[in-house]
Amino acid sequence: MRLSICMQDPTHTETTYLYEAILAAAQKATEWRGLYAFATLDGVDHLIEDQIVHNLMEDGGKVDLVVGIDAVTNRATLERMQELEVRHANFRPRVFWNDSGRLFHPKISDFALADGGRIVVVGSGNLTPGGLMGNFEAYTVIEADQGDEVDIGALEEFLARHVDGIRRIDEEALERAAANIIRPLAGVRRGGARGRRRRTRTKPLSSVAGPRAGFDRILLAQVPAAGGRWAQVHFNAHVIQDYFRISRLDTERVYLTCVYADGTRGGVEVRRCVFSGANKNRKIEVGAAKNHDYPNDGRPLLIFRERRLRTYDYMLLMPGEKGYGTVLALSDRLPSLGLGLPRPVTSLSELAEAWGDCPLLHMQETDSEEM
Repeated sequence: MRLSICMQDPTHTETTYLYEAILAAAQKATEWRGLYAFATLDGVDHLIEDQIVHNLMEDGGKVDLVVGIDAVTNRATLERMQELEVRHANFRPRVFWNDSGRLFHPKISDFALADGGRIVVVGSGNLTPGGLMGNFEAYTVIEADQGDEVDIGALEEFLARHVDGIRRIDEEALERAAANIIRPLAGVRRGGARGRRRRTRTKPLSSVAGPRAGFDRILLAQVPAAGGRWAQVHFNAHVIQDYFRISRLDTERVYLTCVYADGTRGGVEVRRCVFSGANKNRKIEVGAAKNHDYPNDGRPLLIFRERRLRTYDYMLLMPGEKGYGTVLALSDRLPSLGLGLPRPVTSLSELAEAWGDCPLLHMQETDSEEM
């Protein structure tokens, strides 16, 4: 049996996010059941819709998820869980109906493995963007082989005692969750629905914070047509490893937020790096590119600003748009990371010197409901 006490530290380049620890366990599992105090739409949506969890359910594995509705978990989150239940026959979402006057507050995932082993992940993080990858959190991973003694009797007894209060999502649960309000941290503005743009505050250039502990790096990337599938952006191995800090293609993800020229932001895009063995391409999907046809007068440009480990704000610039010529010249002038199209990594100050009005320089660090 192996026991690991883990700290989720988004300011540390070697951290493993709770999101990724859950995926690593789900990748080996035949069943997953979880109990979580709080859930948000983005937290549940990204995790259940991840390819690894898809594969688990498509292979016949059941995902049984119980969430609390005492606070935070709102109606939109439960409605999304209902939609996912319809989409995935092996997904069973339920709520913990609590009339005790005490807060339902567990955060635990129990994974059954095909060989008779199990993995238990338990800690402080909820099924929210903050709990899964944004906050400082602590969690423990227990990996037990077949024959190892892991006493989960207390969990089984709890589920049996409260069987009548663990209920399908119905209209009564939706109405109860409708009273919950997600309260963002100080300085964080509330986000909108999934995929919706939202207004955020900007700062004058003089107040832009400098680089922090190895983060805030800028990547400039010219985007190839890729046979019409240009939203799947090609990156060489050096960019994937050294800039995006991906070492495990199977479970590590990048967390992207599009910044638009008008001061709005998109929702968080959780993306895996897809490797093609046939042509050795490594690709990361960029949501903003889906809204455009590939131009015939030049390559689109992407600007990424690193915020935390594998977490980025980005802009897509099309030929003729404000800043395009300046950024194109900068990307051609700077040394590229790896082979292929220009992929220079530069600093905030160098980008600011070239294009001081770039919206990425002035955005607040986050603009989401992160509990």
